[in-house]
Amino acid sequence: MKWYEYDEAERVKKVYSKYTIKDFWDWWSGGEDKVMEVRIKDIELIKEVAKTYGLNWTYSGVYIWNHILLKKVIAAVRDKATVWFGIQPRKKNWNKYGKKSFGGKDVNVQEIGFIFIDIDRVIKNGVATNNDLRNADILADKILEKLATEKWNNSYLKICSGHGLQLIIKLDFPILMPSPGFNEKLKVYEYNRGYEELKKIVAKGIGADIVKFGKQFQEELGVEIDKTCFSLSRVGALPITKNFKYKTFRWRSIVEMKDKPNDGFSDYVLSKIENIKKFKEQNVFFKSSAHLPKTRIRKGKLMEHKLVKFMLENDFPEGGINNTLWFQLKILLRDAKFDIHGEEYKQFHQAIMKKHNRTFSENVPDKKFSFNENVINAFCVRNLIPPLYEYLPKRKNELNHNIKNLSWNYVKISTPMKLDEHTDIDEDMAQVKKSLKKGFGNKEILGAFLAGMLEKYGEEKTKYYHKYVFERYFGYV
Repeated sequence: MKWYEYDEAERVKKVYSKYTIKDFWDWWSGGEDKVMEVRIKDIELIKEVAKTYGLNWTYSGVYIWNHILLKKVIAAVRDKATVWFGIQPRKKNWNKYGKKSFGGKDVNVQEIGFIFIDIDRVIKNGVATNNDLRNADILADKILEKLATEKWNNSYLKICSGHGLQLIIKLDFPILMPSPGFNEKLKVYEYNRGYEELKKIVAKGIGADIVKFGKQFQEELGVEIDKTCFSLSRVGALPITKNFKYKTFRWRSIVEMKDKPNDGFSDYVLSKIENIKKFKEQNVFFKSSAHLPKTRIRKGKLMEHKLVKFMLENDFPEGGINNTLWFQLKILLRDAKFDIHGEEYKQFHQAIMKKHNRTFSENVPDKKFSFNENVINAFCVRNLIPPLYEYLPKRKNELNHNIKNLSWNYVKISTPMKLDEHTDIDEDMAQVKKSLKKGFGNKEILGAFLAGMLEKYGEEKTKYYHKYVFERYFGYV
């Protein structure tokens, strides 16, 4: 029998019981450290749960980071209210009070890791029938069949929301969200093109295609795709909880789960937005170098290429290399018209998969993407690795800040600058840069900044930025 053919009591026993809270968490987190928002529309219940388990909370919900806490929160709330979970992982960001905190808004989304599709009845007249659920499942399968043509139906969840069905498709690597700047004086976010473009990427790209695809079955099946489900901070039905509606409740849980990589799906999602930019406002490492000879890959010398050797000779932190190092390397392979069916490439691909114990998708990036060596450098800086390429090459306008050969000894003689505990290193550097002036006196300012960094970030990070970042970052526009 299909899952929707059982009555609810039997469905709980024979279908919902297959999947545990831990199964759900492991699929969603991918084994990495991520924060999930549990959305609760009851402020007193939010405060009670947060106090009991020592959780961060806002007026939209509480924030958890492992399956044990999720299990405790579900047990505490599921008989009292309908609750949801944030589809995309959350992060702290500025709130309207000028403090950094978690939240349920778009600016609190850490990354886009999933495509969320909410399928519901066109006419909502009381409790959903088994036939209503059947029709929702048929549309979900049609979407999965369409994705199967590119082998993008390998990792997904089907969740019965009580009266409909929700389909969550996992990207093969998450698309990291930049953070817009925050005007402390006006207590508002500043415009950031990169953030605004990515915020719309799902709804304007693949989301629009999915809605259009679903419309052709609307009359036949009586179900539709909720257009709002593609918003960045959307929440979905939290498995193993209850949906209180129509003077009763329905259990919500996973009815189907698959967890193998959807290779190339992230690249496709990125390519769907028109005129996608290289987000210059957010990325201080911006410099296009698509046609520089030093970056080109030459046939017969693949294993000697700088980026290839870098990836084969180093271990990297979990996450982030697919959409940075690997994506940039695929652009170079594309530009070189490299034969990915040839022996040279096959040996390399096997070697790199063995080295990092992970899958590397082989789809070709869209031509609108060009190689950007500073994406590589940004990855290096983020992980405290010496930049692979020339870091922040000289630009036309030197600021004459007179900071060349800034000695580490300035740390010893400087009074530490007080740095905001809620900011990150990029925000700290941007703030200090505003105080620098042409001519002299800047070494004293940066010495105080170094001393402040030492207190806030520790010696390893401070020495790295002093050695590799400061002179270029503060010396040029």
